[in-house]
Order: sequence, then structure tokens, then C-alpha cells
Amino acid sequence: MEESKQGIPVLINLASMVSYHGTQQDPLQVVTTGKLYLQGKQSLLRYKESVEDEETGRMSEDDVQLILGKNQVTMNRSGEYNNTMVFQKKRRFETTYRTPYGELPMAVYSRDVRCDLGKDSGKVHLVYELSMQGAYASTNELHLEYAATE
Repeated sequence: MEESKQGIPVLINLASMVSYHGTQQDPLQVVTTGKLYLQGKQSLLRYKESVEDEETGRMSEDDVQLILGKNQVTMNRSGEYNNTMVFQKKRRFETTYRTPYGELPMAVYSRDVRCDLGKDSGKVHLVYELSMQGAYASTNELHLEYAATE
């Protein structure tokens, strides 16, 4: 497979589980395509994610960029819903969640961060607690796998 500045096309399988005070919500599973860019010891994974506005039911599409390292994952989301989250095991990161309705202070505390990164395939596993406006909101588990399509 040839690596290029245009990125390696990948198929992404993303599973997300959310629990609130021990009550687990229905898991969310998304299969999409994206591009993988290899940058030394880090990888950059880009894909688009559809977000539904709970009040209006309107769908918007956000760009998601994951900077993947051995012990850290940085997620940048841009579109109608913007934020940056840094996941590093046993660390807390504070940020602002920007929505069409205003900004909310947000924090993530990462319980587990694991990355197994390769050129043709890879896995990312995150377990983190999410706080919104200073109060516990949920415990989240995200598992992402990618595989080159060429």
C-alpha cells in the first residue's frame, strides 16, 4: 500500500457506550470511512460524524480529527458542535463545548487510554468520565477500529 500526503483511505468501526450513575444507555455503533495520515510516532485519523439536534431533529455533519499517540489521544471536533478533548490515562482535561445554543464548560477524566496503531489497521480504546458545567454527566467507553481499504 502506498502512503501519500492525501492519506490512506480507511474503514472505521466505532462503538460507544454511555452510562449515567450505573445505568447503561443503548450502545451506539457507527461504520464510516476516513483517512489515516502517518506522522512519525503519531497518527492522524480524520472522518465525518453526523450529529442530530435533539430539539429539532436536524442533522449536521462535524469533522472529527483524532491525533493518536501511544499514551494520548486528542480529539478535535469542528462544525456546529466544536470542542477539543485530550485523553491521557489518569489525567483530567478541561475544555469548552461549543454548540449552536452557547458554550458549556466541560471536563474529561480518562480512566483508560489504549492505542494499537498500525499502517494497515489499528485500535483505540478510551474509558473516561465526562463532566458538564462542573457536575458529573456520564461515564463513556469508546472503541474504534480502522482498517485500510486499499
